[in-house]
Amino acid sequence: MKSDGYILHWSILLLIVLAFSACQKVNTPVPDNNKQEVTFSSHAAYKGKKNTISQNDLQHVDYALIGIDTKVYAAQVYNLEGTLYTTSIKLAPGTYTLTKFLLMNNNQTPTDSSDDVLAYATPMAASDYASFVDRPAGFSFNVGTLVKTEVPVEVLLFNPDDYQKFGFSFAVLPQTTIREQHFTGRFLPADPNNYLGSLYQSQTNGLKSNMPAIYRIDVYRNNTFVVAYNNENTLGEQPLTVQYPDGNQTTDTFRFDLFVYVKSGTGFDYRFVHSWEFSDGQTLHHSSDGVVHFVVGDAQNREADYAFGPVANLPQNCTLFLDHGFAPGSLGGYFDVSVSTVSGDYSLVNGNYPGWCGTDTVSINLGHPYAMAVIGSLTPELLPAYARTTGRWNQLNWLFNHLDNYSFYDWDILQGAAWMILNDWNGIGHSGVSDANSLVLQMVADARHHSDFIPGYGQKAAVIFIPEHTAQNEQTPKVQLVFTLIDL
Repeated sequence: MKSDGYILHWSILLLIVLAFSACQKVNTPVPDNNKQEVTFSSHAAYKGKKNTISQNDLQHVDYALIGIDTKVYAAQVYNLEGTLYTTSIKLAPGTYTLTKFLLMNNNQTPTDSSDDVLAYATPMAASDYASFVDRPAGFSFNVGTLVKTEVPVEVLLFNPDDYQKFGFSFAVLPQTTIREQHFTGRFLPADPNNYLGSLYQSQTNGLKSNMPAIYRIDVYRNNTFVVAYNNENTLGEQPLTVQYPDGNQTTDTFRFDLFVYVKSGTGFDYRFVHSWEFSDGQTLHHSSDGVVHFVVGDAQNREADYAFGPVANLPQNCTLFLDHGFAPGSLGGYFDVSVSTVSGDYSLVNGNYPGWCGTDTVSINLGHPYAMAVIGSLTPELLPAYARTTGRWNQLNWLFNHLDNYSFYDWDILQGAAWMILNDWNGIGHSGVSDANSLVLQMVADARHHSDFIPGYGQKAAVIFIPEHTAQNEQTPKVQLVFTLIDL
């Protein structure tokens, strides 16, 4: 039995979801002389139209949960020559909408619904599996006067891994505890005037230097996307509750990806900020009110449970061209890089920048255009595995923001220090870079003490160029890792 967190049993939530609101309930039909008998018949199928399940392969079913308009009815089920029939319910003559149809196995405990298993289901209209049946849930049927009505319903064999493809909430998953955690955030923009026309302008207090954050949290279970939540409907002014399914008989790992609504080019969008990872009943660090408090835009904030730096306004991709001249370039870097194909009001725009190498062991072609993904060093989780050295990017950012600590340096010194910080360069010079001298070693030693450094507004941050479509788990770069710096 798992503990910790905020727990709702899946069976309770299942009834809530099926009933469509907390005030509705499963109904047991009562005798009524004005009502007519209605039964439902089902041919169970595998995924794929008319691919009917044979009698030998038919899963045992005990009862059906039938959503009709705003109510849910429970009816016993029996098997007649491979067709499943429900016992009759009674409805007054008229037109109704079938909103759900689930065939359940009671797991040989008819008086305990907590371990019941969903065996077959009719997919919801507009779901991935809706095309596998002629009439997905959401269709209408008529009940006549003085006549018994049979409503044919197509169902598919249910696999818990496919619940979203049926159009269902994860509340239908068997033997699952639904856990929840609560979040609230603050957003500190560099200039509130940059958010004219955004959702923030509609908040109760309007645009401020410190505003309730509008954000989204994507939930992953065992590296599979489960559900996304956002707080747009409250404009960030109320805490957000995140619910997620935890298997009672399994060890599950979870990841919450935080995206905050910020300036993106000439508009506004959700941009990635951070990933939290945990397992089973673990909860994130939270305040005494049971809510996870976070701040975006001030990494030094001590009043929050989690504090993150500025969100760089970067394009998702660009074309990168390395000038033929290198060691040194003309702009004070190892080489000059030309950025193009950027459209929008970003912090990185089309033009020339001083560029640096992140590793001394991989080559890159000069004078060749590369299609690159653009990733900020404050979100290293987005980098491929070979570049995802969180603390080292922090060290590099510290160095480039504290060059006044050193009386003399040039491109050669900085490139050697960058190689050593990011890639453990052995100090033996090559490719136009000299052997590491005492200043390089001093810079690196100083930077190593600042693995937690996060630059703030008005400081510099590295921007990294990675070939587009690079796999997240890639361990070795195919081309040289290139970076430049921007002002936050």
